Amino acid sequence: MKKKVFVGFSGGVDSAVSAFLLTKKYDVTAVMFRNTHNEQCNKVAEEEAKSIAKHIGIPLEIVDFQENFEKSVISPFIKSYKEGKTPNPCVNCNIKFKFGIFANWCFDNGADLIATGHYCKTKDGKLFRGRDRGKDQSYFLSGISEDILRRTIFPIGNMTKEMVRKQAQSLSLPNMSKKDSQEVCFIDTSLSEYLDEHIINKEGDIIDIDTKEVVGRHSGIHSLTLGQRRGILVGGSDLPYFVAKKDISTNTIFVAKGKYNPYLWKDTFILKDFSFINKENINITKGLTGVVRYRARGSRCSVDWDSKTIVFKGKVWTPSIGQSLVLYKRQECIGGGVIKEIF
Repeated sequence: MKKKVFVGFSGGVDSAVSAFLLTKKYDVTAVMFRNTHNEQCNKVAEEEAKSIAKHIGIPLEIVDFQENFEKSVISPFIKSYKEGKTPNPCVNCNIKFKFGIFANWCFDNGADLIATGHYCKTKDGKLFRGRDRGKDQSYFLSGISEDILRRTIFPIGNMTKEMVRKQAQSLSLPNMSKKDSQEVCFIDTSLSEYLDEHIINKEGDIIDIDTKEVVGRHSGIHSLTLGQRRGILVGGSDLPYFVAKKDISTNTIFVAKGKYNPYLWKDTFILKDFSFINKENINITKGLTGVVRYRARGSRCSVDWDSKTIVFKGKVWTPSIGQSLVLYKRQECIGGGVIKEIF
């Protein structure tokens, strides 16, 4: 008897091709979850998913997870921005929801294994970068557990995006020309508009971090992110200003003049909530590289696990409190944590 695999089904090309590839070996069920209260978006996405599943020849389950998703992903996301941090909702979503609540639902409802359309690979409870380095998504999965990984398949981990597109075209999938989503899945406007809807704006000072002079005013501390240049209402400077620091206690944004201002480049981080994916790597210290944002180049680093301090060999551009710092041992992602302090 074939093992049952439940595939996280978004209606996108990656999950559709993943589902098809699995049908060669497994009993496959596509599972789509509702995660927003936008009924029009839900209706469109669900109709697309039904069409794709029918074309592949697999059953589709649609499950309402709106309340769970709100509590585990959306609320913490908004809370972090209110605190002046820069969270990564995709990392939190994978930890708490996709490979937590959603995975457990699948196992409770008959799945032997789960699968997703992520560009990464797993073997023996370990996580590795995907073949397509431009699409590799191991950064987002840095907080999932070894136990879940042992019951997870990433069918397109050894494929490039071009190969996935060609596979979709060869199957004449209804969504074969669908563009990749570039935004946060639960936001159907711009990020700034979404935050404006959920956070009360409060004007404050913009201060030059070197001279300590007030050089402008901001419309809300959440409206600007570290490293941002556009949207800073400051003029009359010979060099552009970049956001260098945010002080939530005084509602102040500090800006630094010039891209190579030392206030914009950091190399020392204290983490919280670091989790190792595989127990074999617990407290490893040698041969590691660190990454502070998706698709960023890795930097060799030293680690002090007692103080949860990571020191990069080279400085990186405007890392933010609340971001995920992920560690790699060559191609293996060993785990990740949240940046608590920066020096």
